[in-house]
Amino acid sequence: MKVISENLPQPLNNYNVTLESPKDGEALLNTELKKLADDIYHKSEPPELEQTYSKPLTMTASKIDMTKTVDGFMYELAVATGELYMPGGSVPKAVEKMLSPYDALLSDINNQATSLTYKNWGISINQSGTLEATGSITDLEKEYLEEKLNGSEELVSAIKDFKSNYLKYIGPESRGYGRYDVTNDNFADVFDFREMLESSRSNDDFKRTWEYETNWLKLTDNILSQLKRSAARY
Repeated sequence: MKVISENLPQPLNNYNVTLESPKDGEALLNTELKKLADDIYHKSEPPELEQTYSKPLTMTASKIDMTKTVDGFMYELAVATGELYMPGGSVPKAVEKMLSPYDALLSDINNQATSLTYKNWGISINQSGTLEATGSITDLEKEYLEEKLNGSEELVSAIKDFKSNYLKYIGPESRGYGRYDVTNDNFADVFDFREMLESSRSNDDFKRTWEYETNWLKLTDNILSQLKRSAARY
């Protein structure tokens, strides 16, 4: 506290500090928290000047989202968990939709370009939503594969659904997939959809019991495996 003259009146005790309401409800919204600066009291020598009191306030950034309650956060987490992991969720359902067009495409490729049958190649999706062929293949093989991949509207649509829903629901989740840094910028470097599909096929028993072509338990294992290999951990 700075005192500018002697024999001063008692300082005021009622401080009016107002926090701005967040402008939207997004998680981790920056809000401004005020801190009190030095109290300054003035009693100037000339009699015509009255006593004045000022309390300058400055702001510091915070990662607190003041619009969310515990119940609201838990609801978002429950929805995200269902969409990311459960068989009826949008992410596993997107993989289920990939398998049929992928198998048809693979059969066509194996008939037309037998040199690719035993080669190590994969499928990724770039920032603009175009499928790309990856792996140990020649430029001509890459060009051929990408033409075939992007010619399958069903496969392209299903992989786009996977990407958009994964990025949409990963925010509130922090104990599984959410431990890894995946964004639109690095998505193509993290996930290989050919590996994902081949690793998550259902066996006959699982298919009879659940009527799913893909096994979502194996799918979760493969997604986590790819994340551990290719994505930075928070």
